Amino acid sequence: MATEGGRKVMDFLESVPADRWSTVHFPGCRYGELYSNVAESFNSWIKKERYLPIRNLVDSIRVKIMDMIVVRREKASEWVGKICPKMEKKFHDSYQESRSWVVMPSGYGVFEVHSEPTVTVDLIGRTCSCRKWQQDGFPCCHAVGVITSSGKEPSEYVDPYFFTETYRASYSHSINPIPTLWMPRHSNDEEIILPPLSKKPPGRPKTSRIPSRGDKVSQIRCGRCHKLGSHNRSTCKEAM
Repeated sequence: MATEGGRKVMDFLESVPADRWSTVHFPGCRYGELYSNVAESFNSWIKKERYLPIRNLVDSIRVKIMDMIVVRREKASEWVGKICPKMEKKFHDSYQESRSWVVMPSGYGVFEVHSEPTVTVDLIGRTCSCRKWQQDGFPCCHAVGVITSSGKEPSEYVDPYFFTETYRASYSHSINPIPTLWMPRHSNDEEIILPPLSKKPPGRPKTSRIPSRGDKVSQIRCGRCHKLGSHNRSTCKEAM
């Protein structure tokens, strides 16, 4: 890194607090979400709209957000459980994984789970020695094994962030429509700001977000090589 930017780059990185860029030093809870670049996700979402003029781009993003809020609000109105369906499935998958493990009580809400490796779960403190429960705010597979074997209610040990009511509250507000007649008209005498001059890099530009480490990328079966992966027949590079 020092060979690329010299001492200035090193001085800049050393001046930035570790809690701004390091997961380990992050003071809050990430709730299991870890992405390397939010801008990549957003650019992927507006893949078609981002080539529009600036005024049309802003208005298109407004319409997309307005529609997204309505769709997610209507979808959440059909949920009946206390925990969001996606997290309920995660809880069920963790339960299936923990069925073969032996759970031994130690007292005062502390349990020893004989898995690989053996871990310690504290239901009262909501901690696990694997540290995944503390990191995500959602019970890890070890904690799920303890909760189910103890006959406890799962929702009592889940952070409210994953509750259905919290999800509904996030999309309870609406974005008001903007009629076209309120929009300012473009004048031919108006000064138009052109994009800055820049040299286009070689090769075809990437349009999809680069997955972060830990992202679960859905796999498809290629029609040419019949292998699972992220490619299809048209992009397959396997030797036949």
